[in-house]
Amino acid sequence: MHLDEKKNPDDYVELIYVISEENSKGIVRIKEISSALGVYPSTATEMMQKLSEKGYVARSNYGGVRLTEEGRRYAREVLARHRTLECFFLQYLGLEPSEVEDEICGIEHHLSTRTLKRLHERLGRPATCPHGRPIPIL
Repeated sequence: MHLDEKKNPDDYVELIYVISEENSKGIVRIKEISSALGVYPSTATEMMQKLSEKGYVARSNYGGVRLTEEGRRYAREVLARHRTLECFFLQYLGLEPSEVEDEICGIEHHLSTRTLKRLHERLGRPATCPHGRPIPIL
């Protein structure tokens, strides 16, 4: 496993949201997070502390975390940026799906909500990304 220790906090919030939606329990274990993001468990634990201090996650009694309501709101914003940019890069720029992920990760963290809303409007307000996953409404 290649370990990348330079993940953005948004990547963690987004991942926790997606996993918790899939497992319907809301609790995501640190091991799942570190494995999915390719970071050491200690790195994921440190980031959970930072996200907890921001009010985005709460620790569970079972070695995992869950998003707070503020964390869920923020995660929906992160997902909206990511999935809207996927639409743009595929639809307007004609990039291959394999190229899109790396490109998005370079800019999605810097896209303002105002620009995101304009981009989403320009794209015709898509309800889903090219992979068929829903784009959260802001």
